Amino acid sequence: MNRKSYRELFVLVFLTSTFLNSYSQIRSHVLYKKDSNQINIDGVITNKEIENSKVFDINNETSPGYNIPSKYKTLGYMFYTNKFLYVGFRAYRDQVKTSVLPRDDVKIYTSSQDMVSIHIDTFGDARNWVGLVANALGSQLDGSRIEPRGVQQGPGAGGWSLESNYDFETSGRVTDFGYEVEFKIPFSSISFPNSKNQKWKIRLNTRYIEKNRQGVYVESNTSRLDRDNACKLCQLDDEIIMNDIEIEKSFNLLPYLSSNIIGSRDNYNEKLDYTNPELNYGLGLNIDITKNVSFEATLNPDFSQVEADVTQIDVNSPTALNYPEQRPFFNRGIRSLDFSLDVFYSRSINNPVFASKLIAQPSKSKILILTAIDEDTPILVPTKYKSFSGVGSKSFNNIIRYQNVINQNAEIGLTSLYKKFNEGGFNNVIGTDGLFTFSKFWKLEYELFYNSSKESIAEWIDTDEKFSNYTVNLDGESFNGSALYTTLRRDTENWSTRIRYFDISPEFRSDLGFIVENNLKRISFFQGYTNYLNEDLIKRLSLSSRYELEYDYSNKYTDSKIEGYFTIASVLDSTLFYNYEYNFLNSYLDKEFRNYDNHRFTLNFKPFKFVDFISGFSFGKDIAFREEIPDLGQRLNYNLTLDFTLTDNFSIKPSINYSKLRKLQSDEYFFNGYISRLDLRYQFTPFLGVRFISEYNNFSEELFFQPLISWRPNADTIFYLGGNQNMVNEFLDYNSPHYRANNTQLFLKFQYLIKS
Repeated sequence: MNRKSYRELFVLVFLTSTFLNSYSQIRSHVLYKKDSNQINIDGVITNKEIENSKVFDINNETSPGYNIPSKYKTLGYMFYTNKFLYVGFRAYRDQVKTSVLPRDDVKIYTSSQDMVSIHIDTFGDARNWVGLVANALGSQLDGSRIEPRGVQQGPGAGGWSLESNYDFETSGRVTDFGYEVEFKIPFSSISFPNSKNQKWKIRLNTRYIEKNRQGVYVESNTSRLDRDNACKLCQLDDEIIMNDIEIEKSFNLLPYLSSNIIGSRDNYNEKLDYTNPELNYGLGLNIDITKNVSFEATLNPDFSQVEADVTQIDVNSPTALNYPEQRPFFNRGIRSLDFSLDVFYSRSINNPVFASKLIAQPSKSKILILTAIDEDTPILVPTKYKSFSGVGSKSFNNIIRYQNVINQNAEIGLTSLYKKFNEGGFNNVIGTDGLFTFSKFWKLEYELFYNSSKESIAEWIDTDEKFSNYTVNLDGESFNGSALYTTLRRDTENWSTRIRYFDISPEFRSDLGFIVENNLKRISFFQGYTNYLNEDLIKRLSLSSRYELEYDYSNKYTDSKIEGYFTIASVLDSTLFYNYEYNFLNSYLDKEFRNYDNHRFTLNFKPFKFVDFISGFSFGKDIAFREEIPDLGQRLNYNLTLDFTLTDNFSIKPSINYSKLRKLQSDEYFFNGYISRLDLRYQFTPFLGVRFISEYNNFSEELFFQPLISWRPNADTIFYLGGNQNMVNEFLDYNSPHYRANNTQLFLKFQYLIKS
C-alpha cells in the first residue's frame, strides 16, 4: 500500500470514528402549544396548567450513583406558547433544604440546596448549553456551558460560567410532599436558529440531600451519563419540537443614574475632606438583528463594581493577581474568549467611555466583535519571574473572534486582539485554536498566538528590569513574540490522562490579556484514577499524580516538581482533599532552590442542615519572593469559612485566612498575618435584600466596612444604595491607638431595563 493509500485510509477511519462518536439515540417530544392566559407563575402547579403538557420523569441518578434509579420522585412538565417555554417541576422529598437568595448567588450549589435546572442546546451541535436554575423557593441562578478546556479547576471545571444573565421568571414553594417550581422562559431571552419551527436538545436536572444516605448530595437527570465519553455536551437524550413560535427580536434600552460622595484624609488631626457629589449617567442598547445576531452598545457605561472582592493575600506573590469579572457587559456572550493562555482578560478594559459588542451565531459558527475606548488603561508587563504593572491613559481596543463548529467533535477558531494607545504604541495579537474529540475517549486542543508590539513612550512603569534584550520601562521599543498551548487528554470513567505543553517566548505580550510570565517551555504529565464506589461510607475515591518540567528560552533547566493528589467524598456531603508537592528545582531570579516539599489539606462538609464548613491547611517550605535576596522559609497557611443559614432569609458567613513564612535559620518571619471577613445578609425576597461586609487586613492593618441595600427584580434592573469605609491607625502625623476612617464613600445607582 503506497503513502497516498495510507493517508486515505487514515482519513476514512477518522471520519468514521467521528461519525460514530457523534451519533446517539435521541427521544423526540412534540410539545403542546397553549394560550399564555392560562398560566400563572406563582409556584403552584395546577392540573389545568399542566393539562396536555409533556411529562418527564427525572429518574436517572448520575452522582454519586451511575445511571441508577433515583430514590426520590421528580416530575417535569413542559409546554409552550407563542412567546415562551413553560417548565414545571414537582419534587417529592422527605426534607427540603432551601433559603431565599439573591439572583446568581452560588450558594444554591455550594450550600447543597434543593434545586432544579434546565439545560438547553438550542443549536443542537454541542457548541454551548443554556443553564437555568432555581431552588425550592424560586431563587434564580443561570449560566452557560462550553466544552471545558485547559487546566480544569474551581467553579468552571465542568465548562460552566455563571454570569450569563438570561431573562426568565421563576417561582417556587415548599409543600407537604416536597416542593414545586415553575419556569417561564421567554424565547426573546436566548439565541437559537432563525426559524419559527424549533428543535432543541434538553435535559432536566435536580439536586438534593438524601437523608437516608447519611446526607449525601444526589444529582438526577433525564439523560444518562456516559463517564467514558469525553464529550460532555453531546450527552443530551431528549429533544423538544415547537412549531410556529413567534420570533420576538429584542430592542432593549438600559439607562442608568449613579452618584457618589468620597471623603479622605492623610492626617489624623484633619477632618475628612469630601468631594462634591458626582452625578453620572449613561445608556445601554441591546438589539436583536435576528434571533442569532445581536448588537449591544453602551455610552458612558457604569462598569463600577458594587460587590466587594474577597481580598487575596498577595504579600508573597511575585506577579499580579487575577480577580474574577463581575461587570455584566463583559460576562454576557463572551465565553468564546476563554483561553488557557489568558490572552484576553476583560478587566484590561478598565474604564471605558464607550463599548460595543456584536455577536452572530449562524449555522455551525460564531462571530464576536467587541470594541471599547478606555479612559484609564492598565498596563501589565511580564518577565520570566515577575510582572510589572501601571496605569496609562486612553486606548482603543478591538477584539474579533471567529469559531467554526465543524461538528460536535471538532471546532476551530481565529482571534485578533488589538490595543492602540493615545501616546503612540500598540499591541496586536493574532492566533488560532482548536478542540477535537476522537475515538470517544481522546481530546486534542491547541492555542497558538503571535504578537506584534510597539511600546508607548511613557512613565507608567518605573523599573530597571529587562526581558530578553528589551527594557520593561515603556520607551518605544518594538518586538514580536509567540505563545503555544496544547493538551492531549484521555478520559474514561476511571482514568484521566493529560499531556500538556506551554511555550511562551520572552517577547510575548497581550495587553488585552493577563500574561504574568514568559520565557518558558513547560511540559507536564498527569495521570488520575477515580473509583465511584457509592458505598455507605465512601462515595468516591480519587488518586492522581502530575510531573512538571520547565526550561527557559536559553534551554536552561529552571523548574521541576512532582505532585500527588488524594480525594475522598463521603457522608455529610463531605470532601477531603490532600496534595503533596516535591520540588526537585525551583528557580527564581538568580537563585536555585532544590529538594523541598509541602503539603495541603482541604475539608468541606455539612455537619448540620444550617451550616457549611470549609477549611484548608497547608505547610512546608516556600520561597520568599519579595525579599531583596529571595530565600527559602517554612510556610504555614490556614483558612476557615463557616456559612450559617439561620432562617430562610438570614445568613452569617465569617471567614479567616492566615498565612506566615518563617525564616529557616531564626524565629523571625518574612511575613505573618491574616485577613478576617464577616458577611451578614438578610434577603426579604429573591429581589430585595440588605448586606453588610466587614473585613480586617492584618498585613496592612486596615478595617473595611460596606453596607448595601439592593433591589434587582430582573437580570438588568438594579437599585443599589450603600457605602464603603476604610479605617487605619497609622496616619502621616500620628499613630493612633484606635482605628479611624481615612477613606469613606457613599454611593447610589439606579439602572432600569426598558423592554420593547
